[in-house]
Amino acid sequence: MIHFQHIKYGVLIAMIAILFGGSLGLSFGCCEDDIKGALNAKADAVSMQKYGGKQDKIDKVLGKAWVYLKRAHLHSQVMGVIAIALSLLIAGLNFHPKIQMGVSLLSGLGSLGYGVFWLGAAALAPAMGSTDDAKEAVGLIAQASGGSFFVACIAVFAALFYRMFINRDLPSKAGS
Repeated sequence: MIHFQHIKYGVLIAMIAILFGGSLGLSFGCCEDDIKGALNAKADAVSMQKYGGKQDKIDKVLGKAWVYLKRAHLHSQVMGVIAIALSLLIAGLNFHPKIQMGVSLLSGLGSLGYGVFWLGAAALAPAMGSTDDAKEAVGLIAQASGGSFFVACIAVFAALFYRMFINRDLPSKAGS
């Protein structure tokens, strides 16, 4: 039986990531024109300074910013689901509670943080005049969240490998 005591906070954060991504998706359905208008207004405000008044440059950045918003939506949801799966798997393998908590928190924070990274890059790009500059400005969020998610994945892979090929005996009450 899986005990949720040690994974509950990571699962909660992963659920928040899923809801965050879902909220973005819903906002695309109801408010796409408003969102694109807000991005366009940011670019128009710096049209001469950042884009040299060239509409093709503005359109290119706005198009990529919209793609980044969709990435925020998709990454948050998919990584949130994966974080929950990793949390349940590590708890089901009955590893030490600190390992369960670590995997759960790292994967949950990674799933939320990576979506926030893409949202931040999308929001900053029009005013900065560059998607590359926008990604660089919030790059630390991507590195921290992507890294934590990756570490959680590796930890679960290693734990699963250990249980399947090295020590196949599950302790009876290790996670209690």
